[in-house]
Amino acid sequence: MLLTQTITALGAEPVTVADVKVSARLDDDITELDGQIATLITSTRLTAEHECERQFMPHTLRLSFDGWPEGWQTTEPLASLEGVQALGVSGWIDVAGFELLQFGPGRWCLMAPDALPDLLDQEGERVRVTVKVGCPTNVRSYIIAMAVHQLTTASAARPTNPPAYLAGLLDRERNWA
Repeated sequence: MLLTQTITALGAEPVTVADVKVSARLDDDITELDGQIATLITSTRLTAEHECERQFMPHTLRLSFDGWPEGWQTTEPLASLEGVQALGVSGWIDVAGFELLQFGPGRWCLMAPDALPDLLDQEGERVRVTVKVGCPTNVRSYIIAMAVHQLTTASAARPTNPPAYLAGLLDRERNWA
């Protein structure tokens, strides 16, 4: 792979204030804590990103290759394959038939079709793969559970550590290498 480029800005947080309020059993009409909840969501997501060494904000990536990416694998939390393009004589052309397959927790592989067009004989970027990156369900659960824990149990006078089992929600996404 030659280059990874973010082509859409990072989206909204993968968890909303309303998600945390439901789990914390807070009424929707109580808005005094909304700012604090939003901050807890952001800080918890950043902690998860740091611990797992990847981003969980929704965005679109363009991956550039100098040849066909047969069997290319990634651990990014992919949501969908948006398209594959090859550099032709008249510019970039769409190539159909590629599939994005999940072969394990947080593990993805790009499968190429049987027949691929010939690539131009030149150096540099010749194939572009565009994918959407999202936030896995287990990470969303971690963000909600940690935000609720911090909201309902922690205080400045008596800070508490979260239960150890909550960190296990990130195990599928961690880089164990």
